[in-house]
Amino acid sequence: MTTPQDKPDESTVRLPHVDEVGTVRLPPAALAATLHIPEPVAPESEEAPRFGPGVPTLRDPADGRVASVWHGTPSPGPRPQDVPRRRRPRRSILGGLLLPALVLIAVLVYLAWQRYAPPLAVTGATVHADAAGPACDGTATVVGTLHTNGRAGTVNYRWKRSDGTVSGVLRQRVARDAHRTDVVLRWTFDGHGTVQATATLEILSPDPADASATFTYACP
Repeated sequence: MTTPQDKPDESTVRLPHVDEVGTVRLPPAALAATLHIPEPVAPESEEAPRFGPGVPTLRDPADGRVASVWHGTPSPGPRPQDVPRRRRPRRSILGGLLLPALVLIAVLVYLAWQRYAPPLAVTGATVHADAAGPACDGTATVVGTLHTNGRAGTVNYRWKRSDGTVSGVLRQRVARDAHRTDVVLRWTFDGHGTVQATATLEILSPDPADASATFTYACP
């Protein structure tokens, strides 16, 4: 008869004998007490795995050279001396600026000359006529010359004849840079006889002056 002390205890671990294989078999209670917790797995990244210090992701074709240099295999590229430089010739730049500058200077000089240059002035007058005079019932041509300072303007003058005839006030336009301007008097004679005639050019403005010439009309 077996006593209660002889019943084996289920919680007792029995070690094998020396001649058995060195395996320790745990009872189900011991196995149930062992928990195997799986290690957390990192979520997969959308980008490709990187190794080493890191290689930049190629987003621009121009970055390919950076990656290749990191790997030790640089791709060939243009040398600095092979890249053409766009440089405008200095002569063409100076030529393009010189012409507008000259035009501007010319305009300024012209305006200053127009404003500050002295006005038209008459410096003198001369009168010329053929001393022999006209033929019978002919016309004498008397030429008066106005001497001016080269400025543009208008000269007011009149003719006086020795027979007492005086013309009205006449106006003569003088061109710029013209220092000599001619005015003409035509004096007609008729009948027989001899007359000594004198024509006088009288300048009224801008500066008073006068000059005269004498000729003879002779008709037998």
